[in-house]
Amino acid sequence: MTVGIRIPAELPAAAETYAEAGIKIFRVRRNKTPYANCARCDKNSSLYVQHRPEDCQCGVPTCHGFHAATTDIDLVRRWWKEEPEANIGAPCKLNGWAVIDVDPRNGGYKSLCRLEERVGVLPGTTMQITGGDGLHMLYLTPGFDLPGEPFEGIDFKHNGYILLAPSVHSSGCRYLWPGAGGIFYKPEIAWPAALLPRKERKPAPSPRPAVKPADLRHPFWTRMASRPGGGKMWTVDQLVQHVMDSVAGDRKHGRNNSLYFAACRAHELDSQGLISLAEAEAALLHAASVVGLTDSEARASFDSAANRPSDKGYAA
Repeated sequence: MTVGIRIPAELPAAAETYAEAGIKIFRVRRNKTPYANCARCDKNSSLYVQHRPEDCQCGVPTCHGFHAATTDIDLVRRWWKEEPEANIGAPCKLNGWAVIDVDPRNGGYKSLCRLEERVGVLPGTTMQITGGDGLHMLYLTPGFDLPGEPFEGIDFKHNGYILLAPSVHSSGCRYLWPGAGGIFYKPEIAWPAALLPRKERKPAPSPRPAVKPADLRHPFWTRMASRPGGGKMWTVDQLVQHVMDSVAGDRKHGRNNSLYFAACRAHELDSQGLISLAEAEAALLHAASVVGLTDSEARASFDSAANRPSDKGYAA
C-alpha cells in the first residue's frame, strides 16, 4: 500500500512537497486564468513560432499552462517565492491519472448516485474534497482518451488538470484531502472497468482459430469461416464497444440509435448461430445503462430490433 504524504497547510511548502513526491505541478492563478505565454509562444504575437506545447523549447518555464508542470524543486521553490498565494495545479494525464470530477452545482452527486445504481459502487480510491464542495476521485489513467462530460455534473478529467490541496477555490474555501492531517495517497486503483469509456484505439481483434480443410465439413466451422449472406462479423465485445462509443455524444437519440444497431446485429448473428443472444442482451443492456439510457428505453430499443434489417454489405 502507498505510504501517505502529509501535505503542509501553506501553499509554498505544499508545492515543494508534491514536487519532492514526484507529482508534476505548475502555478495557477486564483481566478484560474493561465499565465501569459512569451512572445514566441503567444499565437497572437507577430513573433509567434508555430510548435506543439509539449515540444516547446522557448526556455520560459510558465508557457503553455499545464505543459509547464515540473518536479524541479528549485524551480517550484522559485515560482512560489515569486507568488506565494498561487494555487497548485497538477496535469492529470502527465501524472498518470484520470479523475472523476463531481460538481454539486450541476447535479453531480445525483448523477453519481444514478451511475452507481446502474453499474455498482465505483472502486474506492484517492479522493479530494474540492473548494466548491465537490469531489475528485483519482484513478490510474486507462491509457486512452475519455469523454469530457459524459453525465450531468460529472467531468472525466484526463487531458486537463485539477487543483491540489491546499489550493483556494473562488468561494474562499480550500481543497482538502479527507481525514485528519491532510494526507495524500498516490492513486493505485485502475480506472473503473464498469465505465467502459471510448477507447482512443480499437483493440486488435482476437485471432480466429486455425481452420483445417477437414474441419470445414462441419457446419460450425463453415459458419465461422464465412458469415452466411455476407455482412460484417461482429463479436459481442465489438457490439458493446459500438454502444459505448456513443457516450462521447450529448444526444440521447444517438445513443438509442447505437443500441438499436447493435441489437439488430445481435439478433441476426444469433439467428445464424454465431453468437449467444442471451449473452449479447445482458452485455448491451448493461452498456446502455452506462451511457445514460433508462432501463425502459434500452429494453424498447433491444426488443424492437427483433424485426431487424439485414446488415449485408454494411461496411464499418
